Amino acid sequence: MARRTALGEALLMAGYTQEGLAEKLGVDRATVQRWHSGKNRPQPYLWPKLAKALGVSPQQLRELLADSAGSPLPQSEETAANSAGVDRRSVLSTGVSMGILLALGESGTRAFNPAVVDTFVDLRDSLVTADSLLGSASLVNSAVEQVSNVARLFGRADLKTRGRLFEVGALFAEFCGWLADDLGRFEDGRSWSRQALEWAHSSGSSDLLTYILMRMSQQAQLVGDEGAAAALAYSSVRHDRSVKSVRVRAAARQQAAHASALDGDESSALSHIDDAYDLSTKNLDEEDPYSLAGYCTPAYVTVQRAAVLSTLGKYREALDEYDRVLDDWPHEFHRERGLHLARRTLVAVRSGLPDAAVESGCTALAIARETQSRRTVRELARSAAGMQQWRSYAGVDDFLEAVATEGEAEWAH
Repeated sequence: MARRTALGEALLMAGYTQEGLAEKLGVDRATVQRWHSGKNRPQPYLWPKLAKALGVSPQQLRELLADSAGSPLPQSEETAANSAGVDRRSVLSTGVSMGILLALGESGTRAFNPAVVDTFVDLRDSLVTADSLLGSASLVNSAVEQVSNVARLFGRADLKTRGRLFEVGALFAEFCGWLADDLGRFEDGRSWSRQALEWAHSSGSSDLLTYILMRMSQQAQLVGDEGAAAALAYSSVRHDRSVKSVRVRAAARQQAAHASALDGDESSALSHIDDAYDLSTKNLDEEDPYSLAGYCTPAYVTVQRAAVLSTLGKYREALDEYDRVLDDWPHEFHRERGLHLARRTLVAVRSGLPDAAVESGCTALAIARETQSRRTVRELARSAAGMQQWRSYAGVDDFLEAVATEGEAEWAH
């Protein structure tokens, strides 16, 4: 039976499941699982919210955390925990610096503590969580730096630790690819994914390999390389039986649905998306330590169904799917809501509904500006091209001018 820490006991006494606490604090379930097992402590910026959730004082929380890890809290954590009004970006930067110091040491050549790998995992969790709220431009330098830091450790690790390092390196490289895509640097994104694929092969993880093949299919689709998008999607599904995480399997299936839609195979596309939805409703697998596709929830699969229907030319059905899910979209995926609203805008255009297009287009543009998502702006530019005929409709001309202005800023950027 797994060891339960003092913090884990306190969370259970307070009535929290791992899933419930993760949702409340805005972190991955795998992160909470590591707190329960004592592998890691919560990062200092979460302490005020955690103390409030447990109904304890800051001092009582510090005692729980010290008991959980079996050692006193480092002074750096005490200082961070006692700082009022701490800025999330500052904490992330501090965490990155601590990770570098812990992992590389003074000489850069000596062996390192394998527990440092968990430090990198926590750093990635924090960056991924912050990404949708802060925007890619705020985080890309930190993510790229961590790829280099992990790579420098490959030659200093024992065999078992090296396998985990390859996994973490692949995760950071894939994340860099995601950030590059959102910044409109598509070739950079594909280059990062190729690096991630190499390290995923080296790690021996079928889950990672499948996930990154799925992501490479998404990237190929993003730049209009439909043949590569289909081939990569079908390749990811071929690993299905060896994949442990139900969410990774769901992500692979939804991308296979896109591939089938690109091939014009409606029956196969809808079958794949139905399979993805069923898998997305299942609990996260305990054997998925990185929550690779934790975002692949029923809501996510529903917006992907809408996109698949759009590819198949079923625009009114796609519009219904978007409307069914976007009003209740999870707040932590704010940037993604903008992207899907931009795609809804294009569906509204193709359905001949200028009012609906302007409504979602304006909201999507506001979110794109807020999160600096160049990808969302490009999606909106596709809609604008089809709305020129409606300039006399209320709001259309203003929307087209706003998209054009933002597009000019994008190219200048």
